[in-house]
Amino acid sequence: MKYLSALAVFFLVLGFNVVTVAGDGAHDGAAEVTHDNHGEKQSPNKDWSHKRQEQVGKIFPEIAKNVEATARPSDVKLTSPQFLSKISGSSVKLEWAEAANATNYHVQISKDAGFNNRSMYLAEDKWVEGTSFDVANLEPGVKYFWRVAAVNKKNDSQYTKSVFTSSAFETVSK
Repeated sequence: MKYLSALAVFFLVLGFNVVTVAGDGAHDGAAEVTHDNHGEKQSPNKDWSHKRQEQVGKIFPEIAKNVEATARPSDVKLTSPQFLSKISGSSVKLEWAEAANATNYHVQISKDAGFNNRSMYLAEDKWVEGTSFDVANLEPGVKYFWRVAAVNKKNDSQYTKSVFTSSAFETVSK
């Protein structure tokens, strides 16, 4: 019963506040406009007058945008090995050109062309700092797919990574 009474009081107070708020400033459907000492219009809500907005702006200045922190990294251009190259041996060095606005690179190597099955990944590194990546333990006679995306870890916008650029190579049987 105590909760029911509290709920009834809550709705009564809420109802009076809604009526009071709806009644304020509703003079025949027109908002009340006043003028300051200099003849400038003031809004009915004096808390958000032009002068008040300037005061708030001085307290909380707008943060200057850092171009480096908002620029999306450019797409990566893969350089070596060439698409569908035949690789002999059990290791290869993957190389790509430096991408603009990139601080790191996300590299994935897989036997799965769609990169959907993680159990088929040979390697993945999300924080490669250079423009090359060494891969070891390659099996002979297998086609490998690799892809690289540029990452800007300083980026504070939603575009922290470029799209992946993909390629493939095949190891030759001995």
